[in-house]
Amino acid sequence: MLPSPEETVILGLSFGDQVVRISRLRLAGDTPLAIERASLSARLLPDPNAIIDSLYKHLDKSGNRPVRAIQRIRVANLDEENARLLEAPVGSAGLNIERISYLASGRIIEFTRSIYRGDTYDFVAELRFGDAPANADKTP
Repeated sequence: MLPSPEETVILGLSFGDQVVRISRLRLAGDTPLAIERASLSARLLPDPNAIIDSLYKHLDKSGNRPVRAIQRIRVANLDEENARLLEAPVGSAGLNIERISYLASGRIIEFTRSIYRGDTYDFVAELRFGDAPANADKTP
């Protein structure tokens, strides 16, 4: 597929490059929890139908598994299409997550947009503030 202008910029594509788009509905039992829509360069994923269970396991086979990612999480109300897929009321809270994943070389491999049901997720983050002071809590 031809990339959108946003995909071209984020993935660092050149004129004539193609993208692969993968959409997945994440379930817990029969309950839809999240919609994931990933874009990757077709050069790095020439046959998306070969993915059996995990995108990252598949990418690992060709040495293209991401090693880090940056995610942006924000709250947004579910539109009609996403509410239908997530079996949630239109206008209810959802968590929009944009993730850019990187190879060890620093090259961007994946751009993913996901929307999670706001009533099923609780995110926790640990913050670290540099090295511990020399006189930090020492247990005798």
